[in-house]
Amino acid sequence: MGLILLICSGGILIILAAYMIISRMINNRWLKQLPDEGKFLDNSGKKLFYRTRGKGDPAVIILHNSGSSSMEWWSVQNEIQNARVISFERPGYGWSSGCQASGVASDISDILDSIIKFERIKKPVILLADGHASIYAHHYSCTRPHQVAGVVLVNPVPVDYRHWISSLKELEDYKCPEKVAEKRMSLAKAGLFRPLSPYKRQFERYKYGKLIAEFYNSPTVYEASIIEQSMVERSMDEIRESGGFPNIPLTVLFYSEEALIREWVRIGTSDYTARNAGRIYRILSMDNLYLSPRSQMSELQDSIDPIHIDDPKTIAAHVNSMIKSMR
Repeated sequence: MGLILLICSGGILIILAAYMIISRMINNRWLKQLPDEGKFLDNSGKKLFYRTRGKGDPAVIILHNSGSSSMEWWSVQNEIQNARVISFERPGYGWSSGCQASGVASDISDILDSIIKFERIKKPVILLADGHASIYAHHYSCTRPHQVAGVVLVNPVPVDYRHWISSLKELEDYKCPEKVAEKRMSLAKAGLFRPLSPYKRQFERYKYGKLIAEFYNSPTVYEASIIEQSMVERSMDEIRESGGFPNIPLTVLFYSEEALIREWVRIGTSDYTARNAGRIYRILSMDNLYLSPRSQMSELQDSIDPIHIDDPKTIAAHVNSMIKSMR
């Protein structure tokens, strides 16, 4: 009996080890098989993956959230009309994972400069930034006001970031992004995140869903996210040291409070804490509206999945409206 148990245990371990190896091989192969959707920009020896669609001015540049992919925004990119639209993977993410992540706002602004120069964009651009990337849009707008025609922020982090973080830390079981990313990175390195990933089930019915789901099986995603989170205070200091936000059109889009709560619950935060975090976020994030006298706010309809994936036309409509107002 003991021998049979030992053999069975050994067999299970061999199967598990084989699964871990195969899982990592699948992800490595995915990273090497570039889609036809984009191309590379050589930025000071660093190859950054980006995708362009459409023609016309002002051009729109999309900045994805920390710990996510520009691929999640491809459907929005497809719906923006009468403009050249560019999305890109920041260093450390996806097909830009050959570059070391930085997360410092001034470095991301330099990348935006390189994209604008490489694509020969002559007129000021519209920045569309999701979540954490609002920091980068804020910094670029303050340091290059002549280069920015307008900004659209989706669920931006509060301008008073320190107050926001200190408030969250007072919540008993709040799951901070860094801790979640560290756990997922360990699983992804071992090839064990794949069977536990919520993304395959969440995104499989959407266009580009398989690409997005595989993206999250890479440990570099979480490593880049951790680096970016660690650089937020430095980025905020750079913003404080720069000039003020320019007098340009600013649209701030918020998910419904229920949608935000679901996102926090999905990463392990209790419903009670997620609701408290949602209320705190909504109050503090309103300070983004004071950045420009030409700001406006809109709450997006409730959606089970992130609305930029579930209903890309809704977000694209706000960008299209801004483009139209500039002509």
